[in-house]
Amino acid sequence: MMIKLFKFLSSKSQVEMIRRGLIVPPGATEKPTKTVTDLLEDFTRSVLGPEYRHGSKNMGREHLYKYLPATQAELPVRRMSDSYDTAIIPLGTDLSMREKYMTFHKTIRIGRLLEDLDIFAVTLCYKHILNPKQPANVSISPYSIVTACVDQIDISHVPLRHDADIRLRGHVTWVGKSSLEATMEVDQIDEKTNAWNTVTNARFVMVSRDPMNKGSAIVNQLLPETEEEKALFRKGEENKERRTQMQTTSLFRKPPSEQERLIIHDQFLRTIDWKSMSFKTRIKPANSVWMADAKLKNIIICHPENRNRFNKIFGGFLMRLAVELAWANGYVYCKSLPTVVHVDDILFRKPVEIGSLLYFSSQVVYTQGHYVMVRVSAEVVQPEDGTHDLTNVFHFTLKTDRMAPEVIPRTYQEAMMYLDGRRHFMDTEHPSPAGPVAKL
Repeated sequence: MMIKLFKFLSSKSQVEMIRRGLIVPPGATEKPTKTVTDLLEDFTRSVLGPEYRHGSKNMGREHLYKYLPATQAELPVRRMSDSYDTAIIPLGTDLSMREKYMTFHKTIRIGRLLEDLDIFAVTLCYKHILNPKQPANVSISPYSIVTACVDQIDISHVPLRHDADIRLRGHVTWVGKSSLEATMEVDQIDEKTNAWNTVTNARFVMVSRDPMNKGSAIVNQLLPETEEEKALFRKGEENKERRTQMQTTSLFRKPPSEQERLIIHDQFLRTIDWKSMSFKTRIKPANSVWMADAKLKNIIICHPENRNRFNKIFGGFLMRLAVELAWANGYVYCKSLPTVVHVDDILFRKPVEIGSLLYFSSQVVYTQGHYVMVRVSAEVVQPEDGTHDLTNVFHFTLKTDRMAPEVIPRTYQEAMMYLDGRRHFMDTEHPSPAGPVAKL
């Protein structure tokens, strides 16, 4: 059973919870009886209003602009305990739910979990917002909360079971002017001891937008009270600075480092046909694959069924499609069942409209030992003129039981993808190749 107040925790427990990125804030209550289905129904009813329908004549939101505050001073300060919540995925008792989440080798579909984390993060942000300007008789919120990015997610060494309940819990841990960071943990129950074991934690950065999703909207400030909460808030600031630093050092902005240039040149020298002494003739080394031959693609039609609450395609749905395509590509590439061990930073560049043709392209971009880094890009295709508009980029680290073939770039473009994948991989702490990990 979780301890509810930090004054009862040992300092070791406090440090561990801060390291994992989540605390149970003072004053937060824990009632893990609500399922993810209940959570979604409550959210639709209490935030979006009973008239929410796709294409409903009553769907207009322009009239909600007058309820938005102009400054943060108009909004009361909120605490971490205000947004704390829990929800259960009842895999232990609900057979229909179990079938939805179970893989063909009877573990948990990570993509389904990412979907749930996305909507859970949205509900936590709405719990944080308290807007006195919104009248009590107006049930529809003037705020539109959308996913901006997902921080790195490490999958636990303990495989997720398909027949035991999973619990989501979390709260808002950092707030800017119109952005919020929701930190969540995923637990699974041990039915022998009736104890919850933490499987992984995740941080989603959400952005508050106006009713029509055309501009930013100001949200309540967050007041961290305890030293533990202050540490979590500082962690949110550090995450923001890290993302900014990654953008400034991107290969789109700066050339590769000297070490990276030497890596690419060494690969080039290893693939030259020294007999012909030609720069054009390339020979693939043993146990390697040309990067151009390590692709897998898919295209989907974006139907209303997969919309979010603001008639755009649900970000969690995009993540599920991306991770499952990456897994399939890893399977084809390694010729053995891979496992997902890490979800890297995910940036949501643009919303995807209903009716779009969404083109997913997965590419193995880096390998090391038992690990494979797969990059997945999502682009909206315009059939009329053939243009592609990039909306999302994903990086997933997979692990196989056997040594993965080395992926070799041939062009400069592929070399940059290789170095970018290597950077993502090197920024991640990976478990021992011999250790068990969570299956897809």
